[in-house]
Amino acid sequence: MRKTIKWVWLALALFFIPFTNTGVLAESSEEKDDTGKVEEKNEVVYANLEAGGSLENIYVVNAFELKEPGVIEDFGNYESVKNLTDTSKIEQDGDTIRMEAASDTFYYQGNLSKELPWKFTINYYLDGEEVDPKTIIGESGQVEIEIKVEENEEAETPFFDNYMLQISQSLNTDYFYNIEAEDATIANAGKNKQIAFTVMPGEEETLMLQADTDQFELAGMEISALPSSVSVDSPDTDALTEEFQSLTDAIGEINQGVSELGDGIRGLGGGLTELENGSSQFQNGLNELSNSSGELTGASSEINNAFQSIQEEVGQITGIDGIDQLGSMTEAASDMAAGMEALADEIDALTTGYGDAREALKTAMDQIPEATLTEEDFQVLYDSEIDSEIIDELTGTYEAAQSALAVYNESIESFEAVEPALSEFQTSASEIAGSIRSFADEIEQSVGQIDIDEGLDEFITSVNTMADNYNQFHEGLLSYTNGVNELSTSYADIHGGISGAATGANELAAGTDELQDGTSQLYDATQNIPDEMQEEIDKMISQYDKSDFDPVSFVSEENNDMTNSVQFVIQTDSIQPEEDTAEVEEEEESEGFWERLMNLF
Repeated sequence: MRKTIKWVWLALALFFIPFTNTGVLAESSEEKDDTGKVEEKNEVVYANLEAGGSLENIYVVNAFELKEPGVIEDFGNYESVKNLTDTSKIEQDGDTIRMEAASDTFYYQGNLSKELPWKFTINYYLDGEEVDPKTIIGESGQVEIEIKVEENEEAETPFFDNYMLQISQSLNTDYFYNIEAEDATIANAGKNKQIAFTVMPGEEETLMLQADTDQFELAGMEISALPSSVSVDSPDTDALTEEFQSLTDAIGEINQGVSELGDGIRGLGGGLTELENGSSQFQNGLNELSNSSGELTGASSEINNAFQSIQEEVGQITGIDGIDQLGSMTEAASDMAAGMEALADEIDALTTGYGDAREALKTAMDQIPEATLTEEDFQVLYDSEIDSEIIDELTGTYEAAQSALAVYNESIESFEAVEPALSEFQTSASEIAGSIRSFADEIEQSVGQIDIDEGLDEFITSVNTMADNYNQFHEGLLSYTNGVNELSTSYADIHGGISGAATGANELAAGTDELQDGTSQLYDATQNIPDEMQEEIDKMISQYDKSDFDPVSFVSEENNDMTNSVQFVIQTDSIQPEEDTAEVEEEEESEGFWERLMNLF
């Protein structure tokens, strides 16, 4: 009992001491009128919202930390103010608030008519239909709560841009189950589930909470807003940027490879065009040579037949009558010589033409690049956006060009053997023509001087030798011309392939140019990805790193210099049966001052 009385008197003493001190301090302040020095000021903004999110009322609790007690000033367009520290009077002169702080800390409340930096819209759904939450208290079903957070454009933006929101809703597990809330943290708090959402600075969000209920009623939703003052360290992005750098480098290599491929294809196309022109000249030379073969062999056949006739006639010559017959052969021999000379001239012209055609072919073949393209190079094309038919044509063209080059290399000895053979035939024909003409001249000069026995026999032997030699020449010419005809026929197919390859290569070169334009654009678009990605990462981090934010007063900018922090504590109305509220109010009203004082002990 004594202990109880002791605590009561102690409580009474503590209760009345502030009033006594206040009077003394007030009297002292009148005498001294000392000006206090504020070290810092902190504002806590309290706001009550309706269940749907509309603002009901708002007030600010201002807390001062003083270096020296005394009279201090604050600023704010308050509708009313209340001293929360002692009973001293607070003077309000327009937006200027003047008060006397007797200790190192001082608190007062100011009621405002002001908008919050955020607009809250809370919608409630029961079994998929939007409802007024007060009309479904006690009902059951699937409940959805939609919370929209938007910027209030009629309020100051520094808070919306720099403050992080924590939105919490407590659900009694006696009434709610199957609770779901995407992007929320759900924690146990006794028999309640605490659902907490976070809204980052400068963000507008729509949050969803879903649960099944047997009896719908809700405690008030709690919303706190604090500056996002935690410095966010930039993550180590070197590995990621290195991977992207490798990608862009690979794209650059592909672009370079396609460029080199384009150069190769253009070189191939140019070489094939030169090859087609040279091949056309060579084919024309072969055709001309083949067409002339008939004339050559015809003329040679006539000369050979003439030799055979002379040989037969000479073999029948005997005695003086035979020598007389030789005179009539001089004219025929002169004609044969003239024919052989014409034949030699024609072969000489053919030799020159064939040499020019072969040289043109060789020059064209030298233009074909070596087979350096690989399957990987062609796969790059197949992986691109070029029509696969064009790539197939490229492959065929490239292979045809290489095949033509291979055939040429294999046949080069045959091509080179034609010209010496023609030259040899021309030389032989010239020599034979000269021999026949000398023979005719000798006949003309020697008729009447030839020894009937020995001289005639020697002459006949010379004619037989000449006839036999020419017959061999004629057989060789026939074999040669047959070979030329076969070569001309075979080369027509080669020339057709070369022409097709040249056309395809030129078309493909145009397609490769388009591909190179595409890869070049791709490289230009991606080469800065690592730097751009790092910039975006830094930008995202800076969006949430508000560590450099300097606090400003929510009430008045005149308070900015001494404002150390501003916090928001916001709560919505609870949605509960009215009888519970009435019972609480009745219980509170039934307790007087002394009852509340005694309850402290």
